[in-house]
Amino acid sequence: MAAGQWGNVTTAQLRAIGFSKTAIHWMVERGLLHPRHRGVFTFGALSPAPEQRWAAALLAAGDGSALSHTSAATFYGHLPVREVIDVVAPTRRRGDERLRVRTPRRFEAVRKEGLTVTTPAQTLLDLAAIGWPIDRMTHDLAASGTVSLDALRTFARNRRGEPGAAALAKALDLPHTRSAWERRFLKWVKALDGVPIPVMNDPIGHLTVDCHWPEHDFIIELDTDATHGAAWKRRDDAQRDAWLKERGKEVQRVRKETWDRRTLAQRLRQRLGQPPLELLAR
Repeated sequence: MAAGQWGNVTTAQLRAIGFSKTAIHWMVERGLLHPRHRGVFTFGALSPAPEQRWAAALLAAGDGSALSHTSAATFYGHLPVREVIDVVAPTRRRGDERLRVRTPRRFEAVRKEGLTVTTPAQTLLDLAAIGWPIDRMTHDLAASGTVSLDALRTFARNRRGEPGAAALAKALDLPHTRSAWERRFLKWVKALDGVPIPVMNDPIGHLTVDCHWPEHDFIIELDTDATHGAAWKRRDDAQRDAWLKERGKEVQRVRKETWDRRTLAQRLRQRLGQPPLELLAR
Protein backbone atom coordinates (compact mmCIF):
# COMPACT_ATOMS: atom_id res chain seq x y z
CA MET A 1 0.00 0.00 0.00
CA ALA A 2 2.78 2.43 0.89
CA ALA A 3 4.64 1.69 -2.34
CA GLY A 4 1.78 3.15 -4.36
CA GLN A 5 1.77 6.35 -2.29
CA TRP A 6 5.44 7.35 -2.35
CA GLY A 7 6.00 5.36 0.85
CA ASN A 8 3.11 6.83 2.84
CA VAL A 9 0.10 5.31 4.63
CA THR A 10 -2.73 6.68 6.72
CA THR A 11 -4.05 5.50 10.06
CA ALA A 12 -7.33 4.50 8.38
CA GLN A 13 -5.48 2.41 5.79
CA LEU A 14 -3.40 0.67 8.46
CA ARG A 15 -6.51 -0.14 10.47
CA ALA A 16 -8.28 -1.43 7.35
CA ILE A 17 -5.55 -4.01 6.73
CA GLY A 18 -5.50 -5.24 10.31
CA PHE A 19 -3.18 -3.05 12.39
CA SER A 20 -4.45 -2.06 15.82
CA LYS A 21 -3.84 1.29 17.48
CA THR A 22 -1.33 -0.43 19.73
CA ALA A 23 0.53 -1.92 16.77
CA ILE A 24 0.64 1.47 15.01
CA HIS A 25 1.98 3.10 18.17
CA TRP A 26 4.58 0.32 18.49
CA MET A 27 5.81 0.90 14.91
CA VAL A 28 6.07 4.66 15.49
CA GLU A 29 8.07 4.10 18.68
CA ARG A 30 10.51 1.83 16.86
CA GLY A 31 10.94 4.07 13.85
CA LEU A 32 9.08 1.90 11.34
CA LEU A 33 6.48 4.61 10.85
CA HIS A 34 7.43 8.30 10.68
CA PRO A 35 4.65 10.82 11.45
CA ARG A 36 4.13 13.31 8.62
CA HIS A 37 0.78 14.94 9.30
CA ARG A 38 -2.21 14.12 11.46
CA GLY A 39 -3.04 10.48 10.65
CA VAL A 40 -0.37 10.15 7.94
CA PHE A 41 2.92 8.26 8.21
CA THR A 42 5.87 7.34 6.02
CA PHE A 43 6.72 3.65 6.23
CA GLY A 44 10.38 2.64 6.37
CA ALA A 45 13.21 4.91 5.29
CA LEU A 46 12.55 8.59 4.68
CA SER A 47 13.34 9.83 1.18
CA PRO A 48 14.87 13.21 0.31
CA ALA A 49 12.60 13.34 -2.75
CA PRO A 50 9.95 16.06 -2.36
CA GLU A 51 7.39 13.70 -3.92
CA GLN A 52 7.23 11.73 -0.66
CA ARG A 53 6.35 14.84 1.33
CA TRP A 54 3.86 15.96 -1.32
CA ALA A 55 2.12 12.59 -1.36
CA ALA A 56 1.83 12.66 2.44
CA ALA A 57 0.29 16.13 2.26
CA LEU A 58 -2.29 14.95 -0.27
CA LEU A 59 -3.25 12.03 1.98
CA ALA A 60 -3.67 14.45 4.88
CA ALA A 61 -5.86 16.77 2.78
CA GLY A 62 -8.11 13.91 1.72
CA ASP A 63 -9.72 12.62 -1.47
CA GLY A 64 -9.87 15.07 -4.35
CA SER A 65 -7.03 17.24 -3.08
CA ALA A 66 -4.22 18.52 -5.30
CA LEU A 67 -0.85 20.21 -4.95
CA SER A 68 -1.35 23.89 -5.66
CA HIS A 69 0.16 27.38 -5.56
CA THR A 70 3.89 27.34 -4.77
CA SER A 71 4.00 23.53 -4.44
CA ALA A 72 2.48 23.08 -7.90
CA ALA A 73 4.95 25.61 -9.31
CA THR A 74 7.75 23.59 -7.71
CA PHE A 75 6.34 20.39 -9.21
CA TYR A 76 6.52 22.00 -12.66
CA GLY A 77 10.12 23.03 -12.00
CA HIS A 78 9.70 26.78 -11.61
CA LEU A 79 10.24 27.32 -7.87
CA PRO A 80 12.60 25.71 -5.35
CA VAL A 81 11.21 23.19 -2.86
CA ARG A 82 9.59 24.95 0.09
CA GLU A 83 9.02 23.79 3.66
CA VAL A 84 5.29 24.52 3.70
CA ILE A 85 3.25 22.51 1.20
CA ASP A 86 0.27 24.16 -0.52
CA VAL A 87 -2.76 22.00 -1.26
CA VAL A 88 -6.31 22.64 -2.45
CA ALA A 89 -9.14 20.34 -1.40
CA PRO A 90 -12.86 20.11 -2.18
CA THR A 91 -13.75 20.04 1.53
CA ARG A 92 -12.29 21.98 4.42
CA ARG A 93 -9.37 20.23 6.13
CA ARG A 94 -7.11 21.29 8.95
CA GLY A 95 -3.51 21.95 8.03
CA ASP A 96 -0.46 22.25 10.24
CA GLU A 97 2.88 24.06 10.34
CA ARG A 98 4.01 22.18 7.21
CA LEU A 99 0.70 21.97 5.37
CA ARG A 100 -1.56 24.77 4.10
CA VAL A 101 -4.95 23.62 2.82
CA ARG A 102 -7.27 25.90 0.83
CA THR A 103 -10.82 25.11 -0.28
CA PRO A 104 -11.56 27.12 -3.45
CA ARG A 105 -14.92 27.08 -5.18
CA ARG A 106 -13.40 25.17 -8.10
CA PHE A 107 -10.04 24.14 -9.48
CA GLU A 108 -8.58 22.11 -12.33
CA ALA A 109 -6.13 19.31 -11.58
CA VAL A 110 -4.32 16.48 -13.38
CA ARG A 111 -2.63 13.26 -12.29
CA LYS A 112 1.12 13.13 -12.89
CA GLU A 113 3.86 10.90 -11.48
CA GLY A 114 1.50 9.38 -8.94
CA LEU A 115 0.45 12.81 -7.62
CA THR A 116 -2.52 15.09 -8.22
CA VAL A 117 -1.50 18.65 -9.06
CA THR A 118 -3.34 21.72 -10.31
CA THR A 119 -2.92 22.34 -14.03
CA PRO A 120 -0.28 24.89 -15.09
CA ALA A 121 -3.01 27.41 -15.91
CA GLN A 122 -4.75 26.90 -12.57
CA THR A 123 -1.40 27.18 -10.78
CA LEU A 124 -0.70 30.55 -12.39
CA LEU A 125 -4.20 31.78 -11.58
CA ASP A 126 -3.86 30.70 -7.95
CA LEU A 127 -0.45 32.35 -7.56
CA ALA A 128 -1.68 35.57 -9.14
CA ALA A 129 -4.68 35.57 -6.79
CA ILE A 130 -2.39 35.69 -3.74
CA GLY A 131 -0.19 38.41 -5.24
CA TRP A 132 2.64 36.21 -6.46
CA PRO A 133 4.59 37.65 -9.46
CA ILE A 134 3.75 35.41 -12.41
CA ASP A 135 4.92 37.37 -15.48
CA ARG A 136 8.16 35.48 -15.99
CA MET A 137 6.78 32.13 -14.81
CA THR A 138 3.91 32.37 -17.30
CA HIS A 139 6.27 32.59 -20.25
CA ASP A 140 8.78 30.14 -18.78
CA LEU A 141 6.01 27.52 -18.55
CA ALA A 142 5.08 28.18 -22.16
CA ALA A 143 8.71 28.14 -23.28
CA SER A 144 9.31 24.78 -21.60
CA GLY A 145 6.36 23.25 -23.47
CA THR A 146 4.44 22.61 -20.25
CA VAL A 147 1.45 24.58 -21.55
CA SER A 148 0.82 26.65 -24.66
CA LEU A 149 0.13 30.37 -24.65
CA ASP A 150 -3.10 29.74 -26.56
CA ALA A 151 -4.29 27.34 -23.86
CA LEU A 152 -3.43 29.89 -21.17
CA ARG A 153 -5.29 32.65 -23.02
CA THR A 154 -8.37 30.45 -23.35
CA PHE A 155 -8.22 29.60 -19.65
CA ALA A 156 -7.86 33.27 -18.68
CA ARG A 157 -10.92 34.19 -20.79
CA ASN A 158 -12.99 31.38 -19.29
CA ARG A 159 -12.07 32.43 -15.75
CA ARG A 160 -12.56 36.16 -16.31
CA GLY A 161 -13.66 37.93 -13.14
CA GLU A 162 -12.06 35.44 -10.75
CA PRO A 163 -9.19 36.46 -8.46
CA GLY A 164 -5.93 36.40 -10.40
CA ALA A 165 -7.52 36.32 -13.87
CA ALA A 166 -6.70 39.94 -14.68
CA ALA A 167 -3.05 39.48 -13.64
CA LEU A 168 -2.81 36.33 -15.76
CA ALA A 169 -4.27 38.09 -18.80
CA LYS A 170 -1.82 40.96 -18.29
CA ALA A 171 1.11 38.54 -18.10
CA LEU A 172 -0.02 36.88 -21.33
CA ASP A 173 0.00 40.24 -23.11
CA LEU A 174 3.69 40.70 -22.36
CA PRO A 175 6.27 39.72 -25.02
CA HIS A 176 6.92 35.99 -24.86
CA THR A 177 10.56 35.22 -24.02
CA ARG A 178 12.22 31.85 -23.61
CA SER A 179 15.61 32.66 -22.12
CA ALA A 180 17.58 35.19 -20.09
CA TRP A 181 19.34 36.23 -23.31
CA GLU A 182 15.99 37.06 -24.94
CA ARG A 183 14.83 39.00 -21.88
CA ARG A 184 18.11 40.93 -21.80
CA PHE A 185 17.88 41.79 -25.50
CA LEU A 186 14.22 42.82 -25.26
CA LYS A 187 15.01 45.12 -22.33
CA TRP A 188 17.76 46.72 -24.43
CA VAL A 189 15.42 47.25 -27.40
CA LYS A 190 12.79 48.86 -25.16
CA ALA A 191 15.37 51.44 -24.09
CA LEU A 192 16.05 52.53 -27.70
CA ASP A 193 14.17 55.67 -28.73
CA GLY A 194 12.14 55.30 -31.88
CA VAL A 195 12.52 51.53 -32.18
CA PRO A 196 9.25 49.57 -32.02
CA ILE A 197 8.99 46.51 -29.77
CA PRO A 198 9.33 43.23 -31.70
CA VAL A 199 7.06 40.22 -31.53
CA MET A 200 9.06 37.71 -29.53
CA ASN A 201 9.12 34.03 -30.53
CA ASP A 202 6.79 34.57 -33.43
CA PRO A 203 5.72 31.48 -35.41
CA ILE A 204 6.31 31.74 -39.18
CA GLY A 205 5.30 28.57 -40.95
CA HIS A 206 7.08 25.65 -39.27
CA LEU A 207 9.66 27.96 -37.67
CA THR A 208 9.64 30.18 -34.60
CA VAL A 209 11.83 33.27 -34.86
CA ASP A 210 13.28 35.12 -31.88
CA CYS A 211 12.49 38.80 -32.66
CA HIS A 212 10.15 39.76 -35.49
CA TRP A 213 9.04 43.14 -36.78
CA PRO A 214 6.33 41.82 -39.17
CA GLU A 215 5.40 45.23 -40.58
CA HIS A 216 9.01 45.64 -41.70
CA ASP A 217 9.67 41.98 -42.66
CA PHE A 218 12.71 42.09 -40.38
CA ILE A 219 13.94 39.36 -38.04
CA ILE A 220 16.72 39.19 -35.49
CA GLU A 221 17.82 35.74 -34.38
CA LEU A 222 19.60 35.65 -31.01
CA ASP A 223 22.50 33.19 -31.01
CA THR A 224 25.01 32.02 -28.42
CA ASP A 225 28.33 30.23 -28.79
CA ALA A 226 26.97 27.31 -26.79
CA THR A 227 23.90 26.67 -28.95
CA HIS A 228 24.98 27.96 -32.37
CA GLY A 229 28.72 27.37 -32.48
CA ALA A 230 28.70 23.85 -33.91
CA ALA A 231 29.10 23.33 -37.67
CA TRP A 232 25.82 21.41 -38.00
CA LYS A 233 23.96 24.21 -36.21
CA ARG A 234 25.45 26.84 -38.51
CA ARG A 235 24.22 24.81 -41.49
CA ASP A 236 20.77 24.58 -39.90
CA ASP A 237 20.75 28.35 -39.26
CA ALA A 238 21.70 29.01 -42.88
CA GLN A 239 18.83 26.82 -44.10
CA ARG A 240 16.39 28.62 -41.78
CA ASP A 241 17.57 32.03 -42.98
CA ALA A 242 17.28 30.98 -46.62
CA TRP A 243 13.73 29.70 -46.07
CA LEU A 244 12.75 32.99 -44.42
CA LYS A 245 14.42 35.03 -47.18
CA GLU A 246 12.35 33.19 -49.78
CA ARG A 247 9.30 34.51 -47.95
CA GLY A 248 10.44 38.11 -48.03
CA LYS A 249 12.05 38.27 -44.61
CA GLU A 250 15.41 39.86 -43.87
CA VAL A 251 17.28 38.03 -41.11
CA GLN A 252 20.09 39.37 -38.97
CA ARG A 253 21.87 37.20 -36.43
CA VAL A 254 23.12 38.70 -33.17
CA ARG A 255 25.55 36.67 -31.07
CA LYS A 256 25.37 37.15 -27.32
CA GLU A 257 29.11 37.00 -26.77
CA THR A 258 30.19 39.49 -29.46
CA TRP A 259 27.32 41.85 -30.33
CA ASP A 260 28.11 45.53 -30.86
CA ARG A 261 25.32 47.50 -29.18
CA ARG A 262 26.13 50.85 -30.78
CA THR A 263 26.30 49.50 -34.33
CA LEU A 264 23.16 47.42 -33.86
CA ALA A 265 21.25 50.38 -32.42
CA GLN A 266 22.11 52.45 -35.49
CA ARG A 267 21.09 49.57 -37.74
CA LEU A 268 17.74 49.14 -36.01
CA ARG A 269 16.94 52.85 -36.13
CA GLN A 270 17.75 52.91 -39.84
CA ARG A 271 15.87 49.72 -40.64
CA LEU A 272 12.81 50.29 -38.44
CA GLY A 273 12.59 54.04 -37.97
CA GLN A 274 10.38 54.57 -41.04
CA PRO A 275 8.31 52.01 -42.96
CA PRO A 276 9.68 51.09 -46.38
CA LEU A 277 8.14 52.95 -49.34
CA GLU A 278 6.53 49.80 -50.70
CA LEU A 279 4.57 49.42 -47.46
CA LEU A 280 3.35 53.00 -47.63
CA ALA A 281 2.14 52.46 -51.19
CA ARG A 282 -0.05 49.46 -50.29
